[in-house]
Amino acid sequence: MWNDERDGRREHEGVARALNASGAPDRRIWNGHAWREEDSWQYTGLVTFDLRSGAPAALRAECQCTWHGPSHPVSDSPAKAAVAVKADWEKHLAAKTEAMYPVDVADDLDDLFGRLYSLAQQQPLATLAALRELEGRTEPLRVVAVARARYRKEPWQKLADALGVTRQSAWEKYQFAGNPEDVEAAYAKTVPHLDLDGQQSATTWR
Repeated sequence: MWNDERDGRREHEGVARALNASGAPDRRIWNGHAWREEDSWQYTGLVTFDLRSGAPAALRAECQCTWHGPSHPVSDSPAKAAVAVKADWEKHLAAKTEAMYPVDVADDLDDLFGRLYSLAQQQPLATLAALRELEGRTEPLRVVAVARARYRKEPWQKLADALGVTRQSAWEKYQFAGNPEDVEAAYAKTVPHLDLDGQQSATTWR
């Protein structure tokens, strides 16, 4: 079983699933050394006792998020097939977690919005002012992030997926983010950064 524990996350766990000759799962996984029976793995994450002898027909990578990869014939080397299916899972993981922000950021966001919710009960006008300030900083920072992603040659489809919009919408709204002057103007509205000389720098988005 493979775990993704980056930033303390456990949303994605993978296994090398055994398949029979018809391509159906046969309730075994390859644990790196031997075949094991899985016990409701997708619900409990538990793997129990050895089951049956002999190798199944194929292996495929499966993730706890319900994704599964292509099948790889086992032949006489389960370990060789397991290397291929783990590589499939790692590619899946890389794609799924590329736009996943760190756990500490998620915790900070939860704390911020929890505080704003409490403030709204006592000081609704102050909350509205705080939200206005938040919105004023969010869009410029979004522009900076798009510009940074485009500088790294990220395709528009990946940006659209991260933004939660269509590719066309992302391009129409942020195509100007390739213009350094526009991006630096947006950068100036976000949290200031300092260069090595202690001066505010608007070019660190690159």
